[in-house]
Amino acid sequence: MNTLGACLIIILIAADYLRKFNTDYFQRKLLISVLFAVFVSILLDFLSNILRERTGTPVAMYCVISLYLVTRNCGFYLGAVFMDYLVHGNKYRTVKLLRILSAFLGLYAITVILNLPFGYYFTVSADNIFVRENLYTAQLVLSFIPMLIIIAGFILAPKQFKLTHAPLIIVFTSIMVLGAALNIIFSETSIIWQCVTPAVLYVYFFIIKSNSKIDSLTGIGNRYSFNEFMDKLSGHNEREEYTIAILNIDHFKEINDTHGHLEGDNALRDMAAAIRSSIRHSVMAARYGGDEYVLVTGSNDNIQDAIDRIEEALEKQNLLHSRPYQLYMTYGYDIYTTNSGRSVQDFLDHVESLMYRYKEAKSCLKN
Repeated sequence: MNTLGACLIIILIAADYLRKFNTDYFQRKLLISVLFAVFVSILLDFLSNILRERTGTPVAMYCVISLYLVTRNCGFYLGAVFMDYLVHGNKYRTVKLLRILSAFLGLYAITVILNLPFGYYFTVSADNIFVRENLYTAQLVLSFIPMLIIIAGFILAPKQFKLTHAPLIIVFTSIMVLGAALNIIFSETSIIWQCVTPAVLYVYFFIIKSNSKIDSLTGIGNRYSFNEFMDKLSGHNEREEYTIAILNIDHFKEINDTHGHLEGDNALRDMAAAIRSSIRHSVMAARYGGDEYVLVTGSNDNIQDAIDRIEEALEKQNLLHSRPYQLYMTYGYDIYTTNSGRSVQDFLDHVESLMYRYKEAKSCLKN
């Protein structure tokens, strides 16, 4: 029944996720790969338990357990890579990790195959009794090393790490440690899936919650995520300073009117891409509305440096992209102090007025 329940949870998660069309396509492929590997592992583990009840099938037991060990590691490796992509959001980094871990998995699979004649990981008696051999615990420890390296990468890259990911990393790490401990202590490996399946469910809930805060057109934070962030700042009892900037695409209405709304959408995506590539993960970035974007960072960070990098990224896009227009931006920013008695909306109106004042100054200089 535990196996059936675990499989149903995996199937329901996969079915629900495949119905969502506004998700990151690369993220979708990764998660479905994780779910498939876990699903196959659970079925193989269940099949090995059935074979244990039947005598005279040691070869079948060897093959099923060997396949189980490989698919189990495949699921764990893919899970670690998926977590890395959630945290860093870097497709090229993730592809490199996939290649490295594929090599690890290939080597591990070879050692599992060689175990069939040499029996250094496990053996199966004539009456289908699973026996752990000397290197069983060693292979288990080695199989988790790549995941530990990825998790260490989260800790050693504080500039890339968001506090919102902390619960996800803690739960994932705890499950991996618990799974390893259960493998070492117990022979009944099916106990692992009673832990891993809730972990997968937790990760899925985290994705759904995160997606609700993402603008579906640009892939950057939406107005809801910004309002939620500012509500938290407004609730601070201590006086803390944050720099808030509003960025606006120049002549966006002309792009829409001249080239159509599809090119207008491309301009919004290009602007969001320039912002994402130019700011640290500690900077809150969101689409404020229309062609406006907002940045929030600690007052100790130099917001002007971030804005300069965004403008440089736009210049590169203007040179590299075959768009029938050029992208430029106008901005305004100031320091917001929490618990100062000033409302957030009043401050945002003030920053927006600074932005429009700058836009007018730019127009005067051109004329």
